[in-house]
Amino acid sequence: MCGRYGLRTPVDELARRLNAELALADPGPRYNIAPTQTLPVCRQPDPERRELVGMEWGLVPFWARDPRETRAKYSLINARAESVADKPAFKAAFRRRRALVPADGFYEWKQGDKPKQPYWIRRRDGNPLFFAGIWERWEGEVDGEVRALESYCIIVGEPNELLASIHNRMPVIVDEADWALWLDPGLTDPEPLRPLLAPYPAEALEAVPVSRRVNSPANDDAGLIEAVE
Repeated sequence: MCGRYGLRTPVDELARRLNAELALADPGPRYNIAPTQTLPVCRQPDPERRELVGMEWGLVPFWARDPRETRAKYSLINARAESVADKPAFKAAFRRRRALVPADGFYEWKQGDKPKQPYWIRRRDGNPLFFAGIWERWEGEVDGEVRALESYCIIVGEPNELLASIHNRMPVIVDEADWALWLDPGLTDPEPLRPLLAPYPAEALEAVPVSRRVNSPANDDAGLIEAVE
């Protein structure tokens, strides 16, 4: 799964790379992003326009009765690549509301270690990553007030050779050459999208052991991504 990630690249630089309109304030560098927080997400509402907007991490389906009730019962921060096109919570969004989630890296905890050792996984060339995501808009009444909530989740799939020694899942990373296909609002057939859900090339990434301080979402500083012995 992907339960934490980081983002240091300024949103104006992300918008330039994505050729997207900027529709949120820069949250500043974040080193320990956790579910329910609001972060930049790129979507394409029509064929001629992309936008970079703020959404909450943790999908709330449009048909949910109450966002708080849904989040208390289910963890919808990730969707499995093998079933995202078919699961009731995800299938409508996968067909019509796909997104790119920018990150400068993500954390995974090595299975079998006691206590588990966290690793910071990033691109070797230092460029940001763009996770395959889906998003939803929920509208309804909460405590007598009408609310609208836009939320997202990250698709996770099989690990590549690098990640396999650490964890049995990793985020699906979309290559720039495939952004247009992934974001295409006119494409609702899942079949052309399935090849994009493959593991990202291992040689393009590196994994660095980091401090267990990342275990607490209260810690959010540059020291979290520094290598440790």
